[in-house]
Formats: sequence, structure tokens, C-alpha cells
Amino acid sequence: MPLKYSFQDPAQCTLPLHLRQGTDWKNDERAIDFFERVTHTRGMKKFLIPIFLIAIASATHGQEPTPSTLKMTLPDGKPLQVEVADTPMEQTRGLMFRTDLPEDHGMLFIFERPGKNQFWMKNTLIPLDILWMDDQKRIIHIEYQVPPCKLDPCPVYGPSAESHYVLEVKAGVVHKRGLRVGMPLQF
Repeated sequence: MPLKYSFQDPAQCTLPLHLRQGTDWKNDERAIDFFERVTHTRGMKKFLIPIFLIAIASATHGQEPTPSTLKMTLPDGKPLQVEVADTPMEQTRGLMFRTDLPEDHGMLFIFERPGKNQFWMKNTLIPLDILWMDDQKRIIHIEYQVPPCKLDPCPVYGPSAESHYVLEVKAGVVHKRGLRVGMPLQF
């Protein structure tokens, strides 16, 4: 019986779908059968075991969940598509390492409870406008044209008042959309 998964060309090496989706391969008989057929059939057990284990590890571990998105309506009535960062992992990563952010997109940080939520721009590659909102979703503070941080220590930005939500958008969007302190946002 010919193998469905060919290792003759490493660039075309694929794993079965159930392995790529995070199934526990150690207890999965299909994965064990696949592994045994490939390694024994090809006679390359010493070569393929590490590759197989690395592929499984990268397919099942270290994956960040994709942030959910929602449409926010700004006071001018125009929508803004925002990624929601509501877990500590998503909030820590934020918009780090992004090279672009469309003007009609942003990231909304939703915290469990109001607090003094301060932000920095470490590993953020694009300038941003940052808006802090209270628990009524009213803008309480805005930082304009916040530049990427190039040297440690990075400056920290934020209001002295407590905020419940923080919105990051591309630098210049706040002025273009006429956003001001006191305005409510809908989401």
C-alpha cells in the first residue's frame, strides 16, 4: 500500500489534519500508526524522529489564540474593526511586531476591572494613537502619535485616572475622526 504522506521532498511533507489541529499524538493510535509506517517504511528512523517530534510540538504548542474581532462605532457613525485583547497573553502582545495597521482597524483592550492601565511601545513598530475609556466607554484620556520605543527604558503612557478599556489605532486616526475626551464609543 503506498504511503499517503511522502517524505521524498521535505518541502511537501505534511501531517494528517488531526495532528495539525492539536490532537494529543502520544495517545492517538492514528498518529502512532502514521509515525511507524513512515519511519519503518523509509528506513530513516533516526532522521525522522526528531523532525516528527518538532513538527508535532510546533503544531500543538505555543500557538496563540487568534483574537476575536468586533465592530466599534465611533461618534462620527463610521465603523472601526477592532481585535479584542481580553486575555493577559493577548494584552501583553498587543500590536507588537505589526508593520502596518489600516486606518479602519485597531485593537481594543478589555480589562477585568478598572485600573491604572499604563502602556509602553516596546517591540511596537508603528506609531499609534491610544485612547483610554472608563467603564461607561467614554474617552477619558488620549495619547497622540505615540512613537515606537527604540531604546530601553521605554516611556510609559496612560492617565492618572482608572480605565476599563483601551483602544489603539494607527497614529493620526484620532484627529481624522474627530475623537475627543468625553466622547462615548459604542461596542
